[in-house]
Amino acid sequence: MSDELDKIYPLTESELIARDMRDDDLTRVVSIECSAQVSPWSRLSFEESLNKKNLCRVIEAREQVVAYHVCSAVLDELHILNLVTAKPQQGIGLGHRLMQDILEHADALNSRKVFLEVRESNSVAQNLYLKWQFRQIALRKDYYRIPNTQGANDQSRENALVFVRDDF
Repeated sequence: MSDELDKIYPLTESELIARDMRDDDLTRVVSIECSAQVSPWSRLSFEESLNKKNLCRVIEAREQVVAYHVCSAVLDELHILNLVTAKPQQGIGLGHRLMQDILEHADALNSRKVFLEVRESNSVAQNLYLKWQFRQIALRKDYYRIPNTQGANDQSRENALVFVRDDF
């Protein structure tokens, strides 16, 4: 399936619409997830997030989903569970637009802290979080699974860095 937005640059801020994720977005969301993530969520994971009333949002450009995030609110904390930009649109600021959307919702929910985990190897995402005033507070050893592409049964693991922002 060709991504029609591959050829549409630049996207302007006025073309970006942040809205709640809907069931009919899931085919596109799962497609983005599978192409962008090392260990992608399943469609069922997204369906469960929608059913649990998690904060599930998309960014749409020209009527096509180009990025999304899933967050879980617990008491006065917000936890970013998933944040992804479609590969063809990476590097044009959509990660910043997602973070803006998340922090606006955190503020509206009176969240005192926002947490996330990020792969130790994902320096691009780490730089995004640092720009948004998150700070690393912990390391989770062997947190992420790395799928073995060689067909063997053993699974490699990767550390996660835990970040927080608590200055609302």
